[in-house]
Amino acid sequence: MRKPLVLSALAISACLFSGIASSAVISIVGDRSELSTIQSEFTAFGDTVTRYNTGWASLNSAQLNAIFSSDVVWEGDIFAAIPGAVQTRMIDYVNGNGGLFLTAERPCCDTHNNDIQVVGRTLTGDTGLLVGNLGTDLFGHSFSTSPTTILTSPNDIRGQEAQHNGPGRVEPTGGVLSDACFIGSGSPQICTAAAWGPDVLLNSAGRLVIYGDINSQPSLVGNFNGDQFENIRTFLLAGFTGGGSVCDTNPNLPGCVADNAVPEPESLALLGIGLAGLGAMRRRKLA
Repeated sequence: MRKPLVLSALAISACLFSGIASSAVISIVGDRSELSTIQSEFTAFGDTVTRYNTGWASLNSAQLNAIFSSDVVWEGDIFAAIPGAVQTRMIDYVNGNGGLFLTAERPCCDTHNNDIQVVGRTLTGDTGLLVGNLGTDLFGHSFSTSPTTILTSPNDIRGQEAQHNGPGRVEPTGGVLSDACFIGSGSPQICTAAAWGPDVLLNSAGRLVIYGDINSQPSLVGNFNGDQFENIRTFLLAGFTGGGSVCDTNPNLPGCVADNAVPEPESLALLGIGLAGLGAMRRRKLA
């Protein structure tokens, strides 16, 4: 009767070191229908998702506290201004190691774009960052080849088509050649999505993605087996702009795997039980 106990202990030990990523707590803000696809995909990853089907100005203090306690905040409230107090909360949230996804759009939404620009410039220190205010349709979008982990972890999506539909500009200083730029148009060459990790943000913490289109967000899930969405989710939880890995220094982030984490005492005890069982079995065979 000991053999099943030994195998169970070994199975438990194997699971403890299998590198399965943890689930995350997600808040989604906005009433756009495209956000329902994003909500469903986070749920498919096992994340705990709360959808706030309204704009920032309609949220009360308890709701805002819950939102900015999440691992990831994904917003698509594109038509309205972001209240100054919420902008401050966004900045504090990223500085506290949160992952923030902001949605820009073209001229319909320049009040919102300008507020995103303020948040982005404050967090990145890039006073040349431009969000929105482009005024023209752009076509021929693709994911770039910059070193940011949003393009390579866990999937290599460099060069894949990005189905942006008349997006707004999201252009760091350096444009499409910036390390932060991960989607650009063909002609003219304009950056339409950018991502900053803790290696470049001023407070060396958190992650920020500014994505220049609401309409195409379901395509992140629907195209290429959902690889594009998975990469953005992974970046928001544990990404770097320069291609490093924040998991090396903070392996307990929800987006990290636990391969190189220091085992808990309980984990070591279970591993010891499994090894002792194997030893007992070997001695019995030799007897």
